[in-house]
Amino acid sequence: MDNFSKQIYEAGINDGKAKGKAEGLAEGKAESIKNLMSTLNVSIDQAMDILKTLPETLRIC
Repeated sequence: MDNFSKQIYEAGINDGKAKGKAEGLAEGKAESIKNLMSTLNVSIDQAMDILKTLPETLRIC
């Protein structure tokens, strides 16, 4: 593999890792919000306020 191909390959790997990390973080936040809503009997807005989470950072399925 030449140097350019190696750089392209590594950029793709790094991009994939970053996307995976972001998805995992969003799913973790969504799960935390669900747990707070259930445990403390609060609304989704209250749970997001408690966690200081913005809606656009979530991936709720």
